[in-house]
Amino acid sequence: MTYRTKTTWLGREYGCRVYDDAVLVVEGRAARRDLIGATYRDMLRTLDKCGGDTFTSAARRRKYRAGNPVASVKHYWGGKFNAVAQREP
Repeated sequence: MTYRTKTTWLGREYGCRVYDDAVLVVEGRAARRDLIGATYRDMLRTLDKCGGDTFTSAARRRKYRAGNPVASVKHYWGGKFNAVAQREP
């Protein structure tokens, strides 16, 4: 299991995605550029709680370090498109 991250400007906000090899695991949004790190720390902390690796546990330890911004992020498991597609009949 090898996690990697990718950030994309979506026009109004930043899309922050975490992949396991080539599979999208979780996606979140950051309203401002300075909240991208906090968004990733929140998502990686959740992945660490679900049985992550050294990458996710390091992010979990950094979440509450002094000076780091903290964000509570809505998680889209498998990506936002997948979450919307599952709700449709």
